[in-house]
Amino acid sequence: MRMCVDYTSLNKACPKVPFPLPRIDQIVDSTAKCETLSFLDAYSGYHQIKMKESDQLATSFITPFGMYCYVTMSFGLRNAGATYQRCMLHVFGKHIGSTVEAYVDDIVVKSNRRGDLIQDLEIAFSCLRANQIKLNPEKCVFSVPRGMLLGYIVSQRGIEANPEKVSAITRMGPIRDVKGV
Repeated sequence: MRMCVDYTSLNKACPKVPFPLPRIDQIVDSTAKCETLSFLDAYSGYHQIKMKESDQLATSFITPFGMYCYVTMSFGLRNAGATYQRCMLHVFGKHIGSTVEAYVDDIVVKSNRRGDLIQDLEIAFSCLRANQIKLNPEKCVFSVPRGMLLGYIVSQRGIEANPEKVSAITRMGPIRDVKGV
């Protein structure tokens, strides 16, 4: 079960943080052609980022059992994605673009050569450990030649379309009327 709070009013009152998300095409392009990939998943990603104490009261909600507020970042807050991305840039620092790519909660450790895998993972894990970011081991995949990244399949061969998305289009059939367009 997940707690869901409607933050529409709070989000309207908060200014949007002008922090850009990375371009998906650049992340996918830089990951393709790597010999070995490892896909990491942060355990309850947003909930690992502590909120400023002064901001916690703004996330309060009422239940039949009392009033509560979040002490970690909640899903649904206006700047949650930008805040999480900024956190990942802080966590991995200079390794972003070279051995690690992060798009919000999608993290991939890329090794140009299979022999670099252990060293690249050690770098990523030391960054995660130093910032107390925990991973979900059930969703992590290590040392694979190809994998799904941001809707694309990346491998040493390059970039491929996701077969599930392609089949949805091929099964669609011909357009027969204006509504079908």
